[in-house]
Amino acid sequence: MKTKGSIFCTLLLSTALILIPSTRAEFNFEIGNRVTEKLASYTTASIRLLTFLSTYRSKKAFSHDLRASDRDEFLVLGDALLTTYPHDLIYYGLEDGTFVGHQMDSRMSVYREPGEGGYEVVVENGDGGDGSEVLASAVSLEMQKHLESCVDDHGKMIPCLMQPGQSYIECIDGCKSIQKCPDEISQRDCKQLFDDNEEEKSLCETEVKWCISYKEQSISEGNDGAVAINTAKVINSSEKNHLNQRGYIPWTQLCIDSSGIPTQTPGQNSVPGADNLYNCYHSDGFTPVQRNLSGPYAYCGSTSNDDGTTTPIICNTTFIGGFTSYNFDPRYRPWYTKTKELQEPNWSEPYVFFQNEEMGITYSHPIYNTDEDGERTVFAGVLALDLTLTGIASFLIKNYDEAENIVAIIEEAEPNYLIASSTGTTGVKKVLKDDPSVPCPEMEDSALTSGNCTTIRIPVAELKDGYMERVISSSYMMQKMNDFPPSRLLPVQCNDNAENNERGVHASQTKQFSSEGGINWRIMIMSPVDIHEEDSILPGDDMFPFVVTPAIIGSVVCMALLLLFTKHRINQEVVAGDWRFTGWFIFGCALLNLACLSLLGPNTDALCLTRMWLLNFFFVVALTPLFVKTWRFYKLLGDGTLIPTRQSISYPKTAQMMIPFILIEVLILTIFTFVDPIRAEELLEYDNNGVTHRLVCTRENSAFFAVQVVYQGGLILVGCMLGEKYNVF
Repeated sequence: MKTKGSIFCTLLLSTALILIPSTRAEFNFEIGNRVTEKLASYTTASIRLLTFLSTYRSKKAFSHDLRASDRDEFLVLGDALLTTYPHDLIYYGLEDGTFVGHQMDSRMSVYREPGEGGYEVVVENGDGGDGSEVLASAVSLEMQKHLESCVDDHGKMIPCLMQPGQSYIECIDGCKSIQKCPDEISQRDCKQLFDDNEEEKSLCETEVKWCISYKEQSISEGNDGAVAINTAKVINSSEKNHLNQRGYIPWTQLCIDSSGIPTQTPGQNSVPGADNLYNCYHSDGFTPVQRNLSGPYAYCGSTSNDDGTTTPIICNTTFIGGFTSYNFDPRYRPWYTKTKELQEPNWSEPYVFFQNEEMGITYSHPIYNTDEDGERTVFAGVLALDLTLTGIASFLIKNYDEAENIVAIIEEAEPNYLIASSTGTTGVKKVLKDDPSVPCPEMEDSALTSGNCTTIRIPVAELKDGYMERVISSSYMMQKMNDFPPSRLLPVQCNDNAENNERGVHASQTKQFSSEGGINWRIMIMSPVDIHEEDSILPGDDMFPFVVTPAIIGSVVCMALLLLFTKHRINQEVVAGDWRFTGWFIFGCALLNLACLSLLGPNTDALCLTRMWLLNFFFVVALTPLFVKTWRFYKLLGDGTLIPTRQSISYPKTAQMMIPFILIEVLILTIFTFVDPIRAEELLEYDNNGVTHRLVCTRENSAFFAVQVVYQGGLILVGCMLGEKYNVF
């Protein structure tokens, strides 16, 4: 009995071990820490650059406080800064409409003269034929110089006429009056807050920022006629020869030399990715730029007169190297309006850049002047730096281009758009405006400029192009489903790795990232892991024959014993052992051996639950007849005299005694099937050799194991004690 009891205890323990939850191992988050440090350094560089520029300006290092005359000085400094600290574009916009920028990746500068667009223009379109010339003149003679400063793709002068739907700035009181800026600090009532404390009141008033008053207007769709930005034809639905339209001050792209100064001198144009210098051409790619437009432009500066007035200087160098003209005013762009509203440095949300139609983010820093009395701090404009999402992806690729790791940056806010990834994915695509499901066709001319297409962002959950994108998307969904656990490693499996035709398992971890100025991102690192093949026993595995062979042989042997036992049931030795109980036990052992075949196959929820039922149920089925047999001897020899009585237990009565024990096991299995079902769970174990992916059958707690130990172990223990006492076997 002791030997058989040991066998049953071992079998019970083996069955229970299948169901014990595996322990999760710790994971080293050093990769996430390194990414966070590098990303912090990357974004901090933008903050430091603009802080430096703001301080540089405040110390009067620029001759004219960054007004138009300082354009070239800023471009040279910007070229040096971006060469040292790579960014996409560094620029500034002022409250008078001035815009100056240096774009590093395309090696060009951009410039807009100060002033307000939307000035009235009288247009004569000749005979109205397809080849008619546009004759336009500004109502204000002062604005005529701006009206004539636009060119088309071939370098031909065209009037700078606005189109319906475009915006312009309209001054209030000639942009001379100022009011408190809209930020919370400036809107405080210092007198009411600190009426009894002059020192605090004075400090409060010094913190107030003042802003020039103007408003944004737009050209109504109902206006007659409009002239496209890069064409000399009038789009006219009227038969009138004189049309009242509005003009704009152009935003001009300029060729630059190796130091960043605009040039159109042959052989002096600096182009991206080339060591040699080339010629400057218009947008058509073959017409040389030769622009020497003369006029009293703000870039030319002015001279001071004895009476305190100034006289504009006339020069012909304002548009040297200018090859493209657009309608643009910094004062209604998102990065500018947000900074004016907050009156503090900030990062923008990703948006489409005007100059290259790419998606990116902008870091903006406000700059200030003082009024004539030197008492009020007046908002003067915004310094800014652009980072394209492609540029951020390039940063990730450069630092984390190892094939085994994927790094993705995701917006914290819903719907969790992708910022960039080390795979080069930016989560951005160009689509038709009328049907976002259709990709924007590749055209020789920019479809975005012509207004047919738009750029949209893709939530991480919707990434699906390519295996790597699906890894990112699946990892994000797993992280979100688990509320982005900060110190837990989560597995994700993609079964469509066409590159090596095998299932790919990645471990993902997330780490929050925030930066001064309002960046709130989440960094997700995905690393491939080894697969613990021993968790699933499949054909061809080393363990497969060690499970199949004993199970089949065991069941065959048990069935042979059962037949042999039944055949000789009238023998005295067999009768003494009660062939009914013993035969039922042998049959239960045969079923239990066959139940071991459920250990084969990949772990799934259904298979894990099937194993729980088969192994435990047939274990009790095999154990119950032995327990009932022992109990019968206890009833017959309960006084301990070991003198047998002429009593018998019929087969139906024997079956009735077994049923309650089997039903109790069924009840236990049923309860835990619904209360704490066993499931196939992916686990990641980490050691010095790396990360291993496991797919094991587990449950939330050990209650089931404890109940089975008490019940099944109790049956074994009681049966063993009674069998030993009465020498049943």
